[in-house]
Amino acid sequence: MPETLAGKAPGGVDFLLCMVAERTSPTRGPARNKTLVAAVTVLAVVGAVELTLAAIALTPRLFARARSVSAPNTPPPATSLSEGSPSSFQPNAIVPPLATPLERSPVKEVLATPERGENPFRKSASDSPLQAGNALGIVNIRMEGAGDGGGRKLFITIKSRPKEPIDVPQVKVQVYFYDEEGGEITPSKAQVTSNWLSTPVDWKDGEPELLEVRYLPDTPDTEIRFAGYVVAVYYKGDLQDYRAEPGKLTKLFPLRYFIGLEES
Repeated sequence: MPETLAGKAPGGVDFLLCMVAERTSPTRGPARNKTLVAAVTVLAVVGAVELTLAAIALTPRLFARARSVSAPNTPPPATSLSEGSPSSFQPNAIVPPLATPLERSPVKEVLATPERGENPFRKSASDSPLQAGNALGIVNIRMEGAGDGGGRKLFITIKSRPKEPIDVPQVKVQVYFYDEEGGEITPSKAQVTSNWLSTPVDWKDGEPELLEVRYLPDTPDTEIRFAGYVVAVYYKGDLQDYRAEPGKLTKLFPLRYFIGLEES
């Protein structure tokens, strides 16, 4: 209740002074509560936005880590065979090796050297043209023999088409030797070795490459006679060129026109 104070004002006029105790405005409390709630709400929204942005930024890293943990171990890529390894030279499949270059040109030396020894077969024409559409061709084959024990050597000159790059690991040369015994021609059982003389073998700058193949009978046998050879060059599995001496050998033992990319 308000307190009252009665009295007389100067001049005899009565007055009544009402003293009202100080009170808090009834609307001030709710206003403060609303302000506090609004501030807390804003802070919560800002925090939620920051957490969302952080989660979006971390998601790719989490997925990548989960993928690396769950993925099986991948084996390292297989290394290419180097010269001299057991699988570098398969029987009847000769692949060009990797080696240091020579200072001289054995191709020119072999072609310029007169033939020695017995050679019952005609020599292939030098610089024979390549077959149309083929990347590689045999331009010359020379045979030296027969020495002691009936051994022979073939010098095979292989040339590429001018300005055509050669994928060297896709080149395979197959050499077959044949013997005759009792009037029958059969594949030879003699030992065969091979060696690229014009290393590195890459057919760059239009230069031919020279392959030496040796026919080495285990024991001299007068009843077994050397009957001839067949040389075939394959590139990316396709037959590029071949030579046979005598020519009837390819009729008795037909060549394959495709050997497959992984086949030796």
